[in-house]
Amino acid sequence: MDTNKTVLIVDDDNMVLESIDLLLSAADGLQSIRALGSAGAMSHLRQAHVDVVVADVILAGNVSGIDICHEAIRHNDEVAIVVITADTEVHVHDIPDRGVFLRKPFGAAELLAAIGLALGKVGRR
Repeated sequence: MDTNKTVLIVDDDNMVLESIDLLLSAADGLQSIRALGSAGAMSHLRQAHVDVVVADVILAGNVSGIDICHEAIRHNDEVAIVVITADTEVHVHDIPDRGVFLRKPFGAAELLAAIGLALGKVGRR
């Protein structure tokens, strides 16, 4: 990544948030914002500029990670999307067109590659 990017991480499991945050902290040019659940994610989308959303599909409550991604696109039509899940019932066709799908568990290299691919889909490297 050649410039600084802000990544919003959305999950309802604090350990997953911390793990992804740790993976991203080792990468140059990425800073992360953690959102525990959909309410926190919506708040961050309204208050901060977000370049990339990394969202778990299944969140507690009525709002899914897919909903968060669509809301992020409404706020910023150049936001990159990475959808993550451990659920084997979720398929690629369920995510936004610009999204990149990543199945849990994954490592740093896979996450960074997915973020790079997602940024490339919106033309923001």
